[in-house]
Amino acid sequence: MKRLALLTALSCLACAEAGGADGGIPIGLGSQGCAPGYMAPDFARLDSELQTARLRWKMANLQQYRYDFARIAAPLRFPDVTVTVKTGKLQGVAFKNPAEATASPPMGAGPMETLFLEVTRALGYQKAQPCADLRVTFDAVDGHPTTFYSGSRFSPIADGYAEWRVTGFTARR
Repeated sequence: MKRLALLTALSCLACAEAGGADGGIPIGLGSQGCAPGYMAPDFARLDSELQTARLRWKMANLQQYRYDFARIAAPLRFPDVTVTVKTGKLQGVAFKNPAEATASPPMGAGPMETLFLEVTRALGYQKAQPCADLRVTFDAVDGHPTTFYSGSRFSPIADGYAEWRVTGFTARR
């Protein structure tokens, strides 16, 4: 048993020394820095753009529309769907590829307010995160969100928490 404990300790020491004279392999987020060239998001601008987009959406008063929705969450692949909203409520979610119809629809596929809420929550969360990466775009006419990415830019690994895009938006009056 002592021999096993000694071998385990030596193995751990060897792993810790693997980085060479520069101090070994960094362990834990506290020892990581942001990726080279990292620029923090302009949270004041993102807040302002979100509020402007929500106002445009409210003023457009669109209660019937459809759009294509794709959520990316590597390594998982969520099926692309077409979302239909009538009287402001989710009417249906249709899979773009019928062969994927047995899969669960991606999270967030619903009325635009669902997507606005995800952006709002990510904005609040990311403000407190080191090396935050948050990007969002909105339609210039009616304000609906068109692209969204929330992740981190730690070095040496950048990681996305959520990413999606809205395409083929069609409003019905």
